[in-house]
Amino acid sequence: KNINDVQKSVLFARKWNMLVSVKTSGHDFIGRSTAHGSLMIYLGSMNDTKVNLSSTRNPAGEITCESGNTWLKVYNEVDKINRVIIGGSAHTVSMAGYTLGGGHSPMSRMFGMAVDNLLELELVTADGRIVVANDQMTHITYPNGSVTTSDDTDIFWASKGGGGGTFGIATKFTYKLHYPAPQVVQFVCGYPIIRPGGQDIGFTVLKKMFLMVQNLPKEWGGYLVASGLPGANGNWGSIVLAMNHYGNYVSASRRYMDDLFFFHKEWQSFCYYVNRTTFLDYEVTAKDPEFYSGYIMNTLLQKESFTDDLTRFLLKELETEHTNISSFAFTGTLLGGEMMNVGAHDTSVHPGFRTALMSLSATIGWDTSTLDYSGLPERGAVVGEQLSTFGDGQYPNEAGKDVVHWQQEFWGSNYKRLLAIKHQWDPDNFFTCRECVGSESHHTHASGHLNTHPFVPAVG
Repeated sequence: KNINDVQKSVLFARKWNMLVSVKTSGHDFIGRSTAHGSLMIYLGSMNDTKVNLSSTRNPAGEITCESGNTWLKVYNEVDKINRVIIGGSAHTVSMAGYTLGGGHSPMSRMFGMAVDNLLELELVTADGRIVVANDQMTHITYPNGSVTTSDDTDIFWASKGGGGGTFGIATKFTYKLHYPAPQVVQFVCGYPIIRPGGQDIGFTVLKKMFLMVQNLPKEWGGYLVASGLPGANGNWGSIVLAMNHYGNYVSASRRYMDDLFFFHKEWQSFCYYVNRTTFLDYEVTAKDPEFYSGYIMNTLLQKESFTDDLTRFLLKELETEHTNISSFAFTGTLLGGEMMNVGAHDTSVHPGFRTALMSLSATIGWDTSTLDYSGLPERGAVVGEQLSTFGDGQYPNEAGKDVVHWQQEFWGSNYKRLLAIKHQWDPDNFFTCRECVGSESHHTHASGHLNTHPFVPAVG
């Protein structure tokens, strides 16, 4: 329920040589927040928030959130004071893993990633120290009550994209707030891949949408979503651009999307604008399924990635992976804009994030009632490896569990420094998880467990 509980749990686990797992919302696709035989430290009950509109660090103010808050709760809190914040789109996502992995948002093109908006964090280290860190200082309170302060900010840098579950247990985050737009415009436009009678329009439509997102004004954010499933009225498959515009309907940046609005109206399944009063008014329309079954994969796409070969690859997967129990789908989160104004090494996310226009996450999915899905995860690993060749880097929060060179794919040239910081702050590799910084070590975990990764997706 509080940071003292977390500290005591860590010290207890160290005393008795126990493996530790850490969970807030458990929104991790490859099971980093669960581990067989572990002491689970659950942070979901730590959900206090505190707003400071007189901040000297950010003109629009700041908010401090304990790790267990969900983003929808925080959106409601900041809406009450006429502010917005960079956070996740899925309503059940919490602060910790989202932010520590980088954190993209429907407004990242306007205001950057979550780590670009992180002012300070609090965490408990592997030896029970309580740390408060920002870009100016690191304040440490030791279990015996003594304190130190230094200007070494490595742990703050590592926490700005180096991933969860490895440097410490983050219990509190302080973020920049932003002034809201006078209006938010929602735009949704969808096409089938194959029309009735067999007319295949997928290549033309997807290529057009890729062209639109390459030259997008930063006021636009959102998602490109496609699935390979039968549709209504004899259509097959779907390609949808679901967008939000941070500004007035009458603005020039909003009119940019009219090009797609009038593109082959006769092909469209739907295409419309909706005026929303606030970002929260838009965000509450985002609904995540309670659960789903599938194998996830990811790549970060730069401008040069949007080739005809990529278009053909994705359409081939949409059409050929469809069976009586499985299908292929992808969601491309739009990046760029203000994200590109942050240096490649200013935060610890993969440098590819600073040149990317899209984080494309795909799944080979199967019906949740299917008991025998043998071969599908293996197929997903193969397709994921092929997908990764089109981009530079992967988003660790949405990547697969079989990424071969995950150190390079998740963190690129930032990994060497991250690993050095890991060795400094957790030399015994007490905190570990699948595809986390330092987890390639073949040495015995501090608990006595060999690092064979008991971290696997939980069932039940």
